[in-house]
Amino acid sequence: MTQSSEKRNMGFVGIDIAKNKIDICLGIHNKKASFSNSICGFSKLLNVLPPPEESIVVLEPTGGYEKDVIVYLQKKSYSVVLANALKVRRYAEAMGFLAKNDPIDSYVIKSFGEDLYPKGKLTVLIAKSDEFRQLELWLNRSRQLVKLITTEKNRIDKTTDKDIQKSIAKMIRCLEKELKTTESKLEKLSDHCQLSEQSEKYKQVKGIGKVCSNALVTYLPELGKCSHSKIAALVGVAPYCKESGNHKGKNKIKGGRKMLRGLLYMGTLSAIKHNPVIREFYERLTTRGKHHNVAMIACIKKLLRILNAMAKNDTPWQENYGVK
Repeated sequence: MTQSSEKRNMGFVGIDIAKNKIDICLGIHNKKASFSNSICGFSKLLNVLPPPEESIVVLEPTGGYEKDVIVYLQKKSYSVVLANALKVRRYAEAMGFLAKNDPIDSYVIKSFGEDLYPKGKLTVLIAKSDEFRQLELWLNRSRQLVKLITTEKNRIDKTTDKDIQKSIAKMIRCLEKELKTTESKLEKLSDHCQLSEQSEKYKQVKGIGKVCSNALVTYLPELGKCSHSKIAALVGVAPYCKESGNHKGKNKIKGGRKMLRGLLYMGTLSAIKHNPVIREFYERLTTRGKHHNVAMIACIKKLLRILNAMAKNDTPWQENYGVK
């Protein structure tokens, strides 16, 4: 039996998640049921699900309400796929569903998985350990604080009221103090995390600092497990063409993991200054007339290819790393 046939023989389960409940659709007869979005509800859910080895569970992100059920199902050995919510909505419209409610959504999510998973368009989520998830939560908190500090700093320049400026400056000091505490917590977690060795390996690459290496471990666990083109698409630095008939539009990047892409952009700026491999590549592109942003995206892709090869081959960074 081919891999594609095996995928088609799997039973798909669609789950629509809300704050307080989850709606499911499963089986060839599209049986529907509803449970509370809690540990009690998850245990009842297990009673109606097919065995883990015979099923693929498909759901979509719902502002964080999906995380508990994902962790629960993964611990029970279920394969879980997280579908893009916008794509699922467009799929529903293509099927003719103009109405929208939770039972309909669970059916659409199930159909979406049945159609696209066998074609290799959906990927099973990599299960994460408890310490790994804790590292991810604190890294998210760190990015939130950085964003808040940046917002406050932008505000202080746009007001002439002295009292408001003092209020904003006080808030900035408070947030910066909290950020230092968070970074200290992050450092301790990353040192004791089972993936700290991988993080240290990424830091060998000039331009990849502590924050970026932790982000790569946390937000891109696919490194070393997927092709270079797949990794580029996951980060959102893969260019997509826009052509129709005689019209030839410019290739543009689209989608991907925005937070990780932002961190890699800053890391690449540093790499252009301090990493001879990336610097030479950037200078070669700009000498040929490539715009700075185009050259930057190309450099991020090259950096990702190097990191992906290092992770896949379990090799350290080398100045003459043979990635074309």
